[in-house]
Amino acid sequence: MTDQQIGPWFKQPWLWFILAPLIATVLYSAIYITASIVTNDGVVLEEYTKKAKSFHEDNRLKEAARLLGLSGKLKFDTLTNDINLELISAQNKPLPEQLLLTIGHPTKASLDIIIPLHQLKPGHYAGELNNTLKGNRKLIISPESKDWQLINEAEPPYDQQIFILGTQ
Repeated sequence: MTDQQIGPWFKQPWLWFILAPLIATVLYSAIYITASIVTNDGVVLEEYTKKAKSFHEDNRLKEAARLLGLSGKLKFDTLTNDINLELISAQNKPLPEQLLLTIGHPTKASLDIIIPLHQLKPGHYAGELNNTLKGNRKLIISPESKDWQLINEAEPPYDQQIFILGTQ
């Protein structure tokens, strides 16, 4: 029999064969935990709060629009990139000079589009869409003060389709 010189423990190949997957798992876990803590999902457009294990929708802004008797018809013209809004107040309240149209993406807040709508005449607003809309979107009309909201879900095709907002 020959005497073999056994090297130090850290030079043994079987030890590294066993430890390599464990070390890799710890490193990947640390990276993914750090990424999940540091990044922001930012996908919720409406007023939701999380209480325990359930979500509660805050309907105050929609209710404020209902109490003002607000309703509207929104129309996109993809050929000219025009957006037209006809806003009606059942209580004949004065309407704001400018509104904001938020075209919300269902999963990514970074793909939301905010378009100012300027009043052409009382109750009639116009704006310009510089992006191409694809997929389902959430349409939110609100004043700059964010006192109320009119919301509707929108599905393609967007061209020449009238979207009803609020109660007619």
